[in-house]
Amino acid sequence: MSTSTDLKTLQQELQQALSLINSYSAANGDTPPPLDSSSFGNTQSLLERCAAVVDAEKDNSKPTLRIIHHFACSGGTLISKCLAAQPNTFLLSELHPTTHLGMNINKASYTPRDITTQAIYGQVPQVRKLAETLFVSGIKETDQHIRELGGQLIIRAHSHADYCTTEPTPDVDTITRLLEPHFNLKHLVTVRHPVESFISLRENKWVHFEPDNFDEYCRRLLKFLKAFNKSSIIRYEDFVAHPKKMIKEVAKKLDLNQVSDDFEHIDIFKISGDSGRSGREISKRPPKVPSNELAGEIKNSKYFQQLIQLGFFEPPD
Repeated sequence: MSTSTDLKTLQQELQQALSLINSYSAANGDTPPPLDSSSFGNTQSLLERCAAVVDAEKDNSKPTLRIIHHFACSGGTLISKCLAAQPNTFLLSELHPTTHLGMNINKASYTPRDITTQAIYGQVPQVRKLAETLFVSGIKETDQHIRELGGQLIIRAHSHADYCTTEPTPDVDTITRLLEPHFNLKHLVTVRHPVESFISLRENKWVHFEPDNFDEYCRRLLKFLKAFNKSSIIRYEDFVAHPKKMIKEVAKKLDLNQVSDDFEHIDIFKISGDSGRSGREISKRPPKVPSNELAGEIKNSKYFQQLIQLGFFEPPD
């Protein structure tokens, strides 16, 4: 093939490439400077144009944000510690913008870093709306700060505030509702057998809903789980049985770019909600035995039967 033929072929291929770039830009609302055959003498200009289109696509895409969801007393703190221990990963624990759980309503507490709490004490009008706005802004700024430092942010949602209080249970949890317009969200949902977690919930006196019975707990758990894709759900029991294997699965679900199965130092991470185990040992705990009264509730719970049908839980022996 002659040199002139090679140049002609190259020119045709470049023209096709330019047409594709112009079509892509037009479809995405860009108004690029026109490129024609006069640009062919400068291959670098084509490369620069291609790079500009790629950069524009990156600018238009939402950043990735990871969220871990679970009910109280379901082993979420252990899994959260293992996530906090991952390389270049930073976890913010038990976040919820509007809950009053843990807040002293009758006496103002010293919270100098917390604008929302002080706004509640200060009786700021429409404080719930303000709290949600401050929350979204804070997460966006924190995520950008961490990404600029080469890290990854994980939020541990305080799901208990949405699904286990006297407030109406939402169809979509508050954290997801507020952050989905701004981020490409990666969800991890962790569950523990409801009999075990409900017994622990009662032992910790954290039953903040009515009626205080097992069937009502299962109804709330069922609604919580149905909001997520089943592929995002893992069992606490599987995690403690095979932690090194499961942390890799968790990292894949959350799209973490690095993963470590070294859990020797997880006890150094300070995470709220640590009501159960302490230290760095990851192992199965002895099963909790329900009282005769609770055993009756378990047997008669229609929502527990629906949870079993999801495939994550088995009937008690």
